[in-house]
Amino acid sequence: MILVMIIFSSQSLRNKERCLGIAPVMNTETQTMTITQTKSQFLTEALIEVLNNEFKVNAIESCHNTYYQLEIDGGRKYIKVWSYLVSGGERTRGRSIYLFVDKETGAIYKPASTKAPAKGIRFYVDDLVDHPEKCDQYGSFLYRR
Repeated sequence: MILVMIIFSSQSLRNKERCLGIAPVMNTETQTMTITQTKSQFLTEALIEVLNNEFKVNAIESCHNTYYQLEIDGGRKYIKVWSYLVSGGERTRGRSIYLFVDKETGAIYKPASTKAPAKGIRFYVDDLVDHPEKCDQYGSFLYRR
């Protein structure tokens, strides 16, 4: 498990707490906040940030104004990664499930529905963080070959 230490001023602390949607552990003497985050969660957020930037740059370079963006939604056992279409800087349609990440192991699964993954591990998040070029906008890399 990775511990992240963030130091805030006392004024901005309440705003950060609300934005992050977490119950922080506070040390009142030094005004530090400790947020616990698993390795899988940290790596998934890093991967999503890289992929979002890549999808947007590819769309701009090919003179398109529509591209896909990804967002994370936590669950009890899995981290859900959602995909949605952006056109002209605004969301145009609803979202669809992109992939599932197991919080404990970092295993990546293809979605069977919006609530559950398909059986069989497709990748590990460590591998995709090291090689983000394996990912595409549509999730076709998750099919078995």
